[in-house]
Amino acid sequence: MKNIVLITVDCLRADHMSCYGYHRNTTPFLDGLARKGMFCKNAFSNGPNTRHSVPSFLTSTYPLLFLSEVESGKFHRGRKSVAELLKERGYTTAAIHSNPYVSKFYGYDRGFDYFNDFLVGQVEDEIKRNKISRALNETIKAFRAVFMKKLPHEDGQRVNEEAIRWAEGAGEPFFLWLHYMDVHMPYIPPNKFLDELGLKRYSYTKKVWLGKKIDDIKMRDEIKDDEVEDYINLYDGSIRYTDFVLKELITELKDKYPETIFIITADHGEEFREHGGLSHLEKLYEELIHIPLMFYGKDVRHKIVERPVSLVDLVPTILDFLDMGENEWLQGESIFRSSKDFVIAEAWKNERLTAYRDKEWKLIVGGGKKELYNLVEDEKEEYNLYNKERYKKEVNEFEKILNNHIKILEEERRKRKTWLQKEKIIREIRKLKIKRY
Repeated sequence: MKNIVLITVDCLRADHMSCYGYHRNTTPFLDGLARKGMFCKNAFSNGPNTRHSVPSFLTSTYPLLFLSEVESGKFHRGRKSVAELLKERGYTTAAIHSNPYVSKFYGYDRGFDYFNDFLVGQVEDEIKRNKISRALNETIKAFRAVFMKKLPHEDGQRVNEEAIRWAEGAGEPFFLWLHYMDVHMPYIPPNKFLDELGLKRYSYTKKVWLGKKIDDIKMRDEIKDDEVEDYINLYDGSIRYTDFVLKELITELKDKYPETIFIITADHGEEFREHGGLSHLEKLYEELIHIPLMFYGKDVRHKIVERPVSLVDLVPTILDFLDMGENEWLQGESIFRSSKDFVIAEAWKNERLTAYRDKEWKLIVGGGKKELYNLVEDEKEEYNLYNKERYKKEVNEFEKILNNHIKILEEERRKRKTWLQKEKIIREIRKLKIKRY
């Protein structure tokens, strides 16, 4: 059986990668994989940030299947992850990353034989910390960043080292999920990679200060428009660095484990004031949901997929590559089998926010407004056509699809709650039997 290495890069938007047409040569290695493997030109996350997107792509379920999960962050037991599915089929499973939102504390270690989030209690400490100690902690973090060069997330090369070390003792077949944080704020790429892009260098202290400003919600709003160019430069340099890191990883693993399929994608993108903000908040514009997706490795033939696909289709596609067929836990469809020509993304911010997206149109509903964009004529989503009479037919069609999606989600939620109740009853019966004997 083939090994699966799922590589996700936090905050990596497709339109800043050279294989997706970006004017800077940010991804020379990944460009080569796109020319050799299966390259999805129009791939989309199903949510705009980690908390919405990761549960979706790990389980082939939509972000708002369980609303309680959005509030608590806990990985809901009504979702079954690809790690659990593959473990049931004899795979050894591992996850390595340093994102606190998908840490062991929130239950994301479920289904993994080995889970390293590099955090060791940090998430629990952060939650319990009061306002005074948090302020002190921010000062300590700033000191560590400047003088000890200790950043909030683990460096990609450190993730590589841990991944290769684990693989050497794992045995095959294995499923390995690696999540890289180098493209996430603060953007602190080595100057070597800025040089390769022909960009100016920044001192380490300057990078940390810029990172502090964009990481702090209050300071972020005060960043001037002419400073955004600095953030974009550092962001692009971080992408170039991550491309280098992934080249090292994939080259070594492919040589040692030739029976491996590599999947490269992102959980979501990043906004640079295209729609008024910085970071990756609850919005569903292209800069946040258009992400890379490519498959490379054993028995993966070169193919360019033009039609829209989303990360809810990732797990079914993996099972298809492994000839494992369909599964009742999955809401998505394999890219090989689906005939659907649209995707749906969603988020929760006091209320539901939902988007329909096909090759030409996008409709966003929620947040007290409705927006319709023709992406062929208006790729930056600047001109809302929702109230134009001539597009009434399209609006009615897309709204019907979104309403049906919400209805199906409600039905699926009820079904899964029934599953969980049955499992709980079975567990209690087993406990009683054990006590009797």
